[in-house]
Amino acid sequence: MHCPRKALLAREEMMPPLLRPDRAEYQKMLDRLFEDAHLQEGKVNDPTERSLEILEQDGKGRNLRFEAKGLRTTIPVMVRKEDGTYKAIYPVCSTAPKESLLDLLWIDQQIVKLCGLTISEHEFLYLNKAYVRQEDPKPEDFFATQTHLKKMHGGYYRQTADEQITRIETYITPEELVELAWKVFRTPPQGQAARHVKICTSPSKCPFYNECFQVEELPDQAAALLSSSSNRNDFDEQGIYTLDQIPASMIEGTSLQYAQIQAAKNPDGVFMDKPALQEWMNDLVYPITYLDFEWDTFALAPYTGMKPFSVLCFQYSMHIEHEDDRLEHSVYFSTGDCRKDFIEHLLAEVPPTGSIMVFNMEGAEKLRLMQLAEQFPEYRERLEALCERMVDLSTPFETGCYYDLRQRGKSSLKTLLPLFSTKDGYKLLEVQNGMDAVFAYRKASHTEDENEKEEIAQQICDYCSMDTYAERELFLGLKKKLEG
Repeated sequence: MHCPRKALLAREEMMPPLLRPDRAEYQKMLDRLFEDAHLQEGKVNDPTERSLEILEQDGKGRNLRFEAKGLRTTIPVMVRKEDGTYKAIYPVCSTAPKESLLDLLWIDQQIVKLCGLTISEHEFLYLNKAYVRQEDPKPEDFFATQTHLKKMHGGYYRQTADEQITRIETYITPEELVELAWKVFRTPPQGQAARHVKICTSPSKCPFYNECFQVEELPDQAAALLSSSSNRNDFDEQGIYTLDQIPASMIEGTSLQYAQIQAAKNPDGVFMDKPALQEWMNDLVYPITYLDFEWDTFALAPYTGMKPFSVLCFQYSMHIEHEDDRLEHSVYFSTGDCRKDFIEHLLAEVPPTGSIMVFNMEGAEKLRLMQLAEQFPEYRERLEALCERMVDLSTPFETGCYYDLRQRGKSSLKTLLPLFSTKDGYKLLEVQNGMDAVFAYRKASHTEDENEKEEIAQQICDYCSMDTYAERELFLGLKKKLEG
């Protein structure tokens, strides 16, 4: 309904892999909750008749599959009401049922209606964000129920989900839905022209964005690469193709945009604000500890003291650079509930003085330490002291103190490393990114083969160590540029 091209690409299983929170404990607790309700469960590829039979027998069921006129879906839970209509219960692996569910709810309701049943009520079973896991919890401790959807930017709608669905029904009928679906899916993706609309980048960038708009094929100085630009779609129409052609009236005026445009005007394609960069460096104190964490996110808190979607750090690497250029390195890895062990090793190995260099500290290492401080108050003071010593290596790049056209609007560690070093060791590793590290950690956590576990642990340590090595290469590269 919103983007036929995305529907086709997703249907052809071209969606890139997504790193989702570990849901194993969540699914186990959800299953226990529904076991107590004695729900008959549908199976994959069940015909609609089987779902109707379950409801006829018990008046309720789980994972019921319905198909009508070529459209099919599975309803998580259905319970018959006194008036013969049904309440649909949707478990939501989130701390709030969000408005993005609305289209799905309406489409599910229409398919069920075409099968001769009526869903008149929707209820959401979601994770209670206020619950802190205790010893021996009951399944119901983790969940809360709601009939309203949360807005994208916060707060709940006053209307219930059912009232919102009723409003949608005035726009399109089930028959029109079927007609639209068949019209879309009979057209190959190449027959659906890519149109740049708001949902391409909001609330997040579509996974097919690069494929639709061939961003990777644009030259480094392309105007379309201007960061955070609301006028990006208008550049081509006005004959603006490179960053240095963009008039002041068409930029938002951020420091990064300024740096991009200035870099495009410079012969070497680089912009550097030397006074600002020097001021940033003046605050650094040796020894400098280059620090990086790896962690996994759990939908349902696996250990006591944790909340839904809590994070567990399982790995760190640190390179310690002394003023005489002497370099030390240490690394940590563990599985299971290693939180206290992680904290104690970290506190023992970080030098008592000096700057702690991290990349994107506010959304990563600093946030992780504050979460650990909340779970283990006895370490709070020492962990907060580490946070106060942290310096964010991403700051010079994200604020436009330094910009190289080869960044192409990006400022990740892996994007920047080749600009300052010929030693791009990531390509030689078994684990090459954070997603690989988490999947490897999950495998190590569940294997009973100690040799395999040790091999995986080494692969993860090699990757995390490369991150802190890359941090040092970036810092030394910036220092050299400043001195040159």
